[in-house]
Amino acid sequence: MRPEGHSTKEGRVRYTKTLAAALMAATLAGIGCQSAPKRTVLPAPTGTNIAAAHHNDEGIRAYEQGRWDAAKQHFAAAITASPDLAEAHYNMGKTLYRLGAMKEGDAHFIEAANLAPGNKVIWDAPPLKNVYVPSKEATIPGFSDGHAGHSH
Repeated sequence: MRPEGHSTKEGRVRYTKTLAAALMAATLAGIGCQSAPKRTVLPAPTGTNIAAAHHNDEGIRAYEQGRWDAAKQHFAAAITASPDLAEAHYNMGKTLYRLGAMKEGDAHFIEAANLAPGNKVIWDAPPLKNVYVPSKEATIPGFSDGHAGHSH
């Protein structure tokens, strides 16, 4: 069944052009509203130890190519060269998650968060939302889990 007024060839062509223009406009509007894709791994900040920055950069390249084992090796080398490099710990956590080593990855996410308390990207990262921080209770004055003095 054809839409009313589109029984002639001219009407069908006009209908098709209108439909194509509407689809193109909707597509372009959607593209224009999208923000730049979020970086999944973090570069080392300016002033980082040269060896650590180099390995972090190489780890990022490997990660972006899906070479998880190579990424893990480079991020480990970056952490060895600069143990306080929060970005390398964060990147290692993401890589370990890709390799299925969630608990080991959690430890690196926690370390990254501890090293970079003001880094919104690290603290807002989805992997950190499910990470349990064991020292959290000890840092909150008056915190009680209701089990004080009880052993199970």
